[in-house]
Amino acid sequence: MSNNLLAKIILKLKIEMNFLLIHRLGWKRPSSDDVIPKYQLKKILPSNPRIIDCGAHVGADSIELARLFPASKVYSFEPVPDLYKALLHNTRKFKNINTYQLALSSKNGTAKMFISSGDSDASSSLNRPADHLADHPGVQFNQELEVKTVSLDGWARDNGIDSIDFLWLDMQGHELEMLKSSTEILPRVQVIHTEVSVRESYAGVTTYQAYRDWLKNAGFVLYKEAVPADYDMGNALFVRKQS
Repeated sequence: MSNNLLAKIILKLKIEMNFLLIHRLGWKRPSSDDVIPKYQLKKILPSNPRIIDCGAHVGADSIELARLFPASKVYSFEPVPDLYKALLHNTRKFKNINTYQLALSSKNGTAKMFISSGDSDASSSLNRPADHLADHPGVQFNQELEVKTVSLDGWARDNGIDSIDFLWLDMQGHELEMLKSSTEILPRVQVIHTEVSVRESYAGVTTYQAYRDWLKNAGFVLYKEAVPADYDMGNALFVRKQS
């Protein structure tokens, strides 16, 4: 057995072990304080949820969600061409994952995306980077790219989607702008996991307190948060308030 093959096997075993201990069983804490373990979703989602992964990157979260809920339908959105190719490749064996080379936003059309590189290719945004540049100096934004955009309402209508169990939002500050335009489908969304900003990481971003208040007014209550005091961003899990 070659050293390269052995290294790949060991890496795969480590990934499998982490998925099992953190996201499926909850026996191990995530390595980062801004992560909400996915096993907690089993308590609040049906066994066959309809899931939107917006900002899917290369598919890690989509795959974990598809594995955690084998009867689910996962719809993964990633507009950056190179990342979308990787997403398509990585999810090719999962029949319950559908991919779209689109950015969810407030309207159908095109928009400028600021592409990240350097320490992270996962920080691209439809919002221009602001405090992110100082908080993460190893991440550069040297490229701007025109990408296709679609509203969640428009996509749902076009695809015959009348309700969504779970939104997984990793949109680098663009989450609330997309949600504000989703007036038709949002009342039929049950659970939202969203990245949140403590500072103005991207221009025009709504910071966490105001974002949380908006979601409260839209009928959601905070279920769990992972927003470390010394981080610029974090994650929060909201569920629709039962009437």
